[in-house]
Amino acid sequence: MATADGVELLQLVCNNTFEPRWESYALDDLGSDEVRVRSELTAAKHGTEKGEITGESIYCNVPMDPEGKVFDRSRTNPYDPTTWKPVGNTTVGTVMAVGKEVQGIREGDRVYGYGGFRTVHQGRHFKPLLPGFTEEAACCMDPANFALAAVRDGQVRIGERVIVFGMGAIGLFAVQLAGLSGAVDVVAVDPIARRRELAIRHGATLAVDPNEVGDLGMASRKWLDLGADVTIEASGSYHALNQAIRATRYAGKVVPLAFYLGDAKGLYLGEEFHFNQIDIVSARACSRPQRGLFWEEDRIFETLVRLFRAGTLHPHGLPDPVVTPEELPEAYGKIRHAPDEVIKVAVRY
Repeated sequence: MATADGVELLQLVCNNTFEPRWESYALDDLGSDEVRVRSELTAAKHGTEKGEITGESIYCNVPMDPEGKVFDRSRTNPYDPTTWKPVGNTTVGTVMAVGKEVQGIREGDRVYGYGGFRTVHQGRHFKPLLPGFTEEAACCMDPANFALAAVRDGQVRIGERVIVFGMGAIGLFAVQLAGLSGAVDVVAVDPIARRRELAIRHGATLAVDPNEVGDLGMASRKWLDLGADVTIEASGSYHALNQAIRATRYAGKVVPLAFYLGDAKGLYLGEEFHFNQIDIVSARACSRPQRGLFWEEDRIFETLVRLFRAGTLHPHGLPDPVVTPEELPEAYGKIRHAPDEVIKVAVRY
C-alpha cells in the first residue's frame, strides 16, 4: 500500500464499461517548484471525460498538427477503450509539503487546481484559495470558463434574448453569465426536471422540457417574438444544435460550445441555417489565441475568480452530487448509466 505522509494513495480509474474502481498509485519525489496537496473536494467534468474514456474524442485516435491546426487523419492510431484511465478534473485541498523554490504558498494553505480523483496531488499549477472564493466555486472554474467564453463569443449584450440548450454545469453557468451580461430573456432547455430547477436558480427566466415543447423553432417565436438573438448550445447533441439554429432569429447567432462526438446526425444545414443567414460561432475557452484582443484563458479565469469572490457569480447547487469515497465509484458510473441523476459528480474525502 503506497502512502504519502500517512495518507493512502488511491485514485479512481474507469474504462468504457463505466464501472470505475479505486486503485493504488505512486508519487515521484517532490520537485523544488512543486507542492504536495491532500485532496478535500474533487469534481469531474462529465462530457470531456466521457469522450476520452470511450475513445470517441477525436484526439484519442487522430493527432492535431500544432502549426496547421488541423487533425492529421493520415496518422490515425487505434484506441483501446478498455484501458483503465484516471478520471476527475479539479481538486481543492490543503498543502502537505512545499518545494524549496515555491513562493506564495506555504504548508497548511488551502489551494485548488486541475487534478483528478486522487487522495494526494502534487505539481506546480496549484493556486491559493483566496478569501471569499469557496471550494465549490473553485471546483466549478472549469466549466465556468467555457461558459464565459461562449457568452463573450456570442456578444450577449443588454436587452438580448438568449436560449441555452443543455443544463449541465456549463449550460447552467452560461445561463447565469448571459444574465450578468444584460440579457433580458434567458430560456433554459433541458429534459431533466432537476436541471431545469437549477436553471431557474442560475437566473433563467423560463425553463422548458424540449420533449414537451416539441418544435423549438416554432415555440421560440412565441416566447421571444422573432426567436433568440443568441442561442448557446451546451448539450453536445447534434439534434439540439439543429433545434438551436431553428430557435434563432433571422441573422442571429448560434454559439456551440459543446464537444460533439461522432457523426453529425440530425443536423440539417440546408434549412434555417441557409435561409436565415445564421452565424455559427464555435466557442472554446482553452483554444489559443482567443477571439478577443488581450483575452486568453488566464484572463477568463481571473475574471471568474473576481466574480465569484464578489458574490456576483454563484455555483448554485453545484457540484451535484457530492458523495463519499465509498459512494464515488457508483456515482461516477452514473455519468453513463444514469445521467439524469448527476450533474457534476464530486467527492468529499
